[in-house]
Amino acid sequence: ERQGQNGTKFTRPGEEKRKEGHRERCREHRGPGTTCGRKKEKLTKRGREKMSQGTGMVGGRRVQPIQSLNPYMGATWTIRARVANKSNMRTYKSAKGDGNLFNVEFIDEEGTRIEATLWREVAQKYFENIEEGKVYYISKAGLKPANKAFSSVQNDYQLLISDRTEIEECNDASAEQLQKVKPKLNVTKIGDLPRHLGSRMLLDIIGVVASVSPLGSVKRKVDQSELARRDLTIFDTSGRQVTVTMWQTLASEEGDKLDKMQTEYPIIALQGVRANDYNGVSLSTVSRSTVIINPSTDESSDDFIPEAKELKEWLSQQGGKIEYPHCGAGLANNGRTSLGGAANNTRVTLQDLREKPVPAVGTKPEYVNTWAYVSNIQPDQTLYYMAAPDGSNKKVVAEGDRYYSEGTGKHYDSFIRRYVMRCEVMDHTGNLTFNVFNDQAEVILGCKADEIAESKESKDAAYDVTLKNALLVPYTFRVACKPEEYNNQTRLRFAAQSLKPLNFVEQSTYLIGQIDNLLPKAEAAH
Repeated sequence: ERQGQNGTKFTRPGEEKRKEGHRERCREHRGPGTTCGRKKEKLTKRGREKMSQGTGMVGGRRVQPIQSLNPYMGATWTIRARVANKSNMRTYKSAKGDGNLFNVEFIDEEGTRIEATLWREVAQKYFENIEEGKVYYISKAGLKPANKAFSSVQNDYQLLISDRTEIEECNDASAEQLQKVKPKLNVTKIGDLPRHLGSRMLLDIIGVVASVSPLGSVKRKVDQSELARRDLTIFDTSGRQVTVTMWQTLASEEGDKLDKMQTEYPIIALQGVRANDYNGVSLSTVSRSTVIINPSTDESSDDFIPEAKELKEWLSQQGGKIEYPHCGAGLANNGRTSLGGAANNTRVTLQDLREKPVPAVGTKPEYVNTWAYVSNIQPDQTLYYMAAPDGSNKKVVAEGDRYYSEGTGKHYDSFIRRYVMRCEVMDHTGNLTFNVFNDQAEVILGCKADEIAESKESKDAAYDVTLKNALLVPYTFRVACKPEEYNNQTRLRFAAQSLKPLNFVEQSTYLIGQIDNLLPKAEAAH
């Protein structure tokens, strides 16, 4: 339509007829009174339902498979799942205050798993109502990307359960079917295990048993109880092998079966095992791990595992070879050395430290060497604390004219100050913040904490001069890299365990060696 200068409306030939035909089609499709806008809205909703691939009506509800869920679907979906695992209620402390949490792992009829962490009031609300082994309808929940450093389930997403989430027990016939469902295997190749170091994620592995050790035991430090253990060596189509430590019942029962079968080189499927950095890379079972000996390779079987068939066919072409390189070869001293482990003298840059993968909280610290300049020391930081004078280094607080230490439970007539300082360091790749403690801070600042305290607390200019004189001095640092949780996020904290002024002769020798490694051998020899 067009409007002329005098207000007359002009319609193109056939336009009114076309519109009437369009309205008639709308009425036929949606009934009288349906507008095009409403039709568009309905079709959009139908499109979303089609996109999410609902499994249909179960118990009067439209149920979605877990695998089809994504964050863009909103909170309009419902899943039906069995509680495969439920943790104990745990207490945590953070800058936002204390609280409780527990984890739940759900599995649906397709064997797909997803995890949820319930916090604070929500944890209190549902902890008694959610029981391991029972089946529930879950609706009005959300999704978020899974934190792979903490999640033990191989799923890109994690359930967000809030106080508005509805969790209702399923008591119809479908609940019995779900009781028989086994978790779907998501197989990781042995050659890919190094990339999973530091993660809490549980892995599924299929391999050929090359050797089985005798049953042994270790004593638990907490209560001195005996834990049965047994080691296996397995390999797969990646041409790599790894050691698996099985514990308790798995070690004594399944391990005993494998011990009798080891001359036959059986295939095993390990479900829910954890990778760790012992001897470079190794695997360990946990309480929820399962072991399937000689899994089905028959495609007509309900228990058929394609990876097992692939491995069996590959093994038949290897001519009886069972010796393969370890998947952790070269990793035992590659910067993942823990306290008390072998010395690691590899030198890294600050960029290497910044890009370091963040392992799970509770992982032992890693120790590396680096050299850098002290580039900044914030003058308004606390810098030191009051410590007990008896060498325990425990913090004390003033109580009247004496000082009390909660760590030792004693009162003291005096105290000494000890450094606890943060400083920024830099090299040619950038900068990073290190925590520096008393002995190392004394080297950097050139004085004891008691000596600098007077000028700091009186705001004397000598304090700023002392900090300024400490800058742009190079040191060789021995750094501890330890994961910590802050504001519900995991990050690495870097602490200088030791340092020494840069030895220019040693540094020159090191740089010459680095240059030689870059040159062709003929030129280096020349």
